[in-house]
Amino acid sequence: MKIAYPAMFETGEDDRVLVTFRDFPEAATDGADMAEAEAEAIDLLNSVLSFRMKYREAMPAPSKARKTETIVVPDTSIAMKAALYMSLRNSGMSIADLSRALGVDNREAQRIMNPYHPTKLARLSEALAATGRRTVVEVVYKL
Repeated sequence: MKIAYPAMFETGEDDRVLVTFRDFPEAATDGADMAEAEAEAIDLLNSVLSFRMKYREAMPAPSKARKTETIVVPDTSIAMKAALYMSLRNSGMSIADLSRALGVDNREAQRIMNPYHPTKLARLSEALAATGRRTVVEVVYKL
């Protein structure tokens, strides 16, 4: 699963660019121009995903983008933690199960799951592997 969510970018009457996410109806932001709106959209998506992880709320899988939508990708660490969070929830694994699978104490597993705690990408990849997932990196160049 790619952790990349479709967003609608619409220019309002005041020429500001409004950004909304279909998968997260509570999430909206804007920017003075498209570049600022894109940066704000990434920041908002990071915040929404982090909030849902922190408060153990359901996190939808990304919808397929419509022709009128643009894909927004969160920061790599947040994307990997969100994937791990969804994998744990979908598999029925607990943080205690994750700590046993990784051979670490429960506090370390909680830090790995904490969206506000920095975790090395290799450790996140290892944690995803413990849930039966494989990490794949995709680099996309903007023209």
